[in-house]
Amino acid sequence: MRPPAEAIGTLALIVGAIAVAIFIGVEGALVYAVWRYRTSRVSTPARFDRNTRLELAWTAAPALTLAVVFVLMLGTLRDIGAATDAQLRIRATGHQWWWEFDYSGIVTANEMHIPIDTAIDIELASVDVNHSFWVPELGGKTDMIPGQINHLRLLTRRPGVYLGQCAEFCGVEHAWMRIRVVAETKEDFDRWLATQGSPATASGDGARVFQSNTCVNCHAIRGTSARGEAGPDLTHVGGRATIAAGVLPSDAASIRAWLVDPQRYKPGAFMPRVPLSDADLDALASYLGSLR
Repeated sequence: MRPPAEAIGTLALIVGAIAVAIFIGVEGALVYAVWRYRTSRVSTPARFDRNTRLELAWTAAPALTLAVVFVLMLGTLRDIGAATDAQLRIRATGHQWWWEFDYSGIVTANEMHIPIDTAIDIELASVDVNHSFWVPELGGKTDMIPGQINHLRLLTRRPGVYLGQCAEFCGVEHAWMRIRVVAETKEDFDRWLATQGSPATASGDGARVFQSNTCVNCHAIRGTSARGEAGPDLTHVGGRATIAAGVLPSDAASIRAWLVDPQRYKPGAFMPRVPLSDADLDALASYLGSLR
């Protein structure tokens, strides 16, 4: 199986070359006609009506071109949807305005890790409005529709971080619904997944603040009593590169700023402002930042 991005890129190059050839041909014919039939050379404009051969030619040429592109597109779709058995399945769910990734019961948010050289089947779902999963460097864009499961096949051979975006307008914070895909070796991925499956180990005043306030109503942290599902799973939030689907880096200072006033950084987000003392804010931010 070829990586979908590679198949799409090859098709784009071929179609682009065809488009350039058509442009050169049309513009060349136009320049020739302007020169050949300029006023200084002819007094009576040339007429092309009832020229059966010419009419057949300019009908057949576009039809043939479209047929070629259509066949090439079918080949690309076949490559993308190749029957290779998926070696990993991930359920991606779109929320306003964040992403949930479920690895057969191991749940994380906004940052998706995948192993390289592995065929991955992503089940795409939405719990509220239409979203669209799009990571340009990895290939196709697929909609996420409430009540329907769509599928996207991914495969990459190069480790790295690939950035994406929700590509279907889904509300006021659509622009801050970023995707971060980390492609890594199978060994590194297995270690990451094992870490994600383990419960949180941090404790202290921050854990007390988290569990004694409204945080537990919306968020889950495995290993604690927090089982909320309205917001992102925070079990290992400190190990992610960003918070709030790409709005801020995931460090204690940024987490504290987010807790103080979420609407300042993501107006319209459903995260409420929870009144806490400075001491409690410091403890909670430090606690969340330590969850790795």
